[in-house]
Amino acid sequence: MTEQQQRYRVVEKLESGGMAEVFRAESEGLQGFKKQVAIKRVLPHLSEKKKFIAMFLDEARLSAQLSHSNCVQVFDIGVGDNAYFIVMEYVDGANLKSIAEGIKRQGRDFPVQAAAFIAQEICKGLSYAHEMVDSNGGHMEIVHRDMSPPNVLVTKHGEVKIVDFGLAKASSQLEKSEAGIIKGKFSYLSPEAAMGHPVDHRTDIFAVGIILWELLSGQRLFLGETDFQTVKRVQLCQVPAISQLNPRVPPELERIVNGALVRDPDQRYQTARELGQDLVRFLFAYGQPVGTFDISSLVQSTIKQRAKVQQSLETNISKLIEETLFEFTSLKTDQEPDPNSPAQMGASGVGPLNPDQFVDPTNWADEIALERTAPRQDPTRGLPRRLEAGNLSALEDTQLHSGSPPPPPMQQLREGPMHVHQQAHLQHMQATMPLQGQGGVAQRPSGNLVAQMVYPPSPKKGGMGGALIGVTLFLVAAAAAAAAYLSGFIQR
Repeated sequence: MTEQQQRYRVVEKLESGGMAEVFRAESEGLQGFKKQVAIKRVLPHLSEKKKFIAMFLDEARLSAQLSHSNCVQVFDIGVGDNAYFIVMEYVDGANLKSIAEGIKRQGRDFPVQAAAFIAQEICKGLSYAHEMVDSNGGHMEIVHRDMSPPNVLVTKHGEVKIVDFGLAKASSQLEKSEAGIIKGKFSYLSPEAAMGHPVDHRTDIFAVGIILWELLSGQRLFLGETDFQTVKRVQLCQVPAISQLNPRVPPELERIVNGALVRDPDQRYQTARELGQDLVRFLFAYGQPVGTFDISSLVQSTIKQRAKVQQSLETNISKLIEETLFEFTSLKTDQEPDPNSPAQMGASGVGPLNPDQFVDPTNWADEIALERTAPRQDPTRGLPRRLEAGNLSALEDTQLHSGSPPPPPMQQLREGPMHVHQQAHLQHMQATMPLQGQGGVAQRPSGNLVAQMVYPPSPKKGGMGGALIGVTLFLVAAAAAAAAYLSGFIQR
């Protein structure tokens, strides 16, 4: 890191766009000297685009020559980590767009005298830039070309400052603008700019007229649903009467607004100085005192609203985190876990061996022989005599999993007539069987499911074929016995 980069310590990120990002930083010097600054840095992936960097450097060179109370001042320019940056004045406040939106959210109209005062302050900064001359006395012909509410910053002390001369056109620029290229926000273009014609300082005057009209009406003037519609509305330049939207606007102020929004540049206000002087005369004639203290109250209200929104957002996030943590902790049971349980011993990884938990396998053969010779019991023993409707599936699960004696043998199922309820049950099993896929195509078993399951094809000896057949026959027999039992009770 170079010595120049070490002079600035980034505090927080303020804004980010598609081309650059802005940070609040501190400029550090000798003997503990510190100064709040704003750093505008080009996004790293755009640093390789030579044309964009040339335009960015033009902005820095041009802004560095501006020294006016209504223009944001540029202090330094540098490059580090393959990214160019501009060090400029830090404006502690809010932009005009956020101020207007905050007043509208409160259900109030933008004060007429405050709107006229802000427009007059913008004209003071534009007049300085438009009339600026070089060291030889020649006019620099500076045109902002992107005058819009986001580029008008208002400090918490009521000072109005113009920022972002990134699209400015001056005779001293190294990167010349191409003819016919539309630059600037579409809804704040002048008609000549929207048609691709050459522009001069009068296009900034038209933008000031748009800003003033929107502050007084509380509506957007040329904004359409698409960029194309917006450009077409700018080209047509149909401006509704401001007094019909806001009856509190005096006729003199309406005349000034209409004079700035004339479609023909030759019929429009010719200089920002002329427009600003008319606004000052109106403010004196209007009889409503206004100054930076009044503008400061509007900014302070916006800052408080922004702080409340930020605090509410942080509170909601904290609440969500607390609820999530509570959900996790509420999964624990109130009962103390048994340290001797297998689960706890497995979880802890240690624990004494209990001999009673092991089963002696030496008598398995005798137990199997006794089970074969034991007389069969009635499969319906112990079951309820009456069944409630809709509980048939529970009965099937009880017979299959309650440890009751096995159903009648398969030979009886083959030779005996199949009851209608048995057929319905097996058809239901066929409909709900998982799909078998071959070659990526899902399909159900074809043919008669009863025939396939009662008379299965003979598998090859050995392997898993015999085990699968045996399990299948046992399940079918159990289901058939359950269906037969159910049909007997239903007939009763």
